[in-house]
Amino acid sequence: MQQQQEQPSRQQSSQSSNSSSGLSKLILPGIGVVAVLLVLQSLFNSLSLQKLNLKKAELNPTAAISKKSQAEAPRYGLDDKTVSQEQVYIILRDNGYEDGDYVTLSVNGRVYAPRVFLRNAGNSVLVPLKPGANLVQIYGDRDGGGGITLAADVSTSGNMSSSPFPQGAMAMFYIIRR
Repeated sequence: MQQQQEQPSRQQSSQSSNSSSGLSKLILPGIGVVAVLLVLQSLFNSLSLQKLNLKKAELNPTAAISKKSQAEAPRYGLDDKTVSQEQVYIILRDNGYEDGDYVTLSVNGRVYAPRVFLRNAGNSVLVPLKPGANLVQIYGDRDGGGGITLAADVSTSGNMSSSPFPQGAMAMFYIIRR
């Protein structure tokens, strides 16, 4: 009878050792996962927001491309002008032969004269100015031959002649309103 009582106790001890080895099979990998997560968290915490430049991240990639193209746009001989008026006339004219050159004028991103045929006599466009720097962009829509030859006269501030620029290019300058 004593042997029969010993057998159930042996079975219980073997069951408890089996369950503890099964439990250790779960605990050991769990500890490894926790260790990896702690290492990753410490690495993440060591990165500062300044290193990530989150404040300077451009949320609008189109605007970033536009800003970059504005900064790199050639001036083709057009100089910045300073004025005191709230609005000025910009006179666009062909300073070579009237050979079919067309341009589009925009100021601060707004188009004021789309596809203007350049004449020697000129085309006047009244443009309002905000205080400070106003970006003037002249896009070469069509070259009549020999490059787009352009003079951009800013009322009360004199004129500027550009060097010929190719179709599809953009010339730019600033009008600074004081």
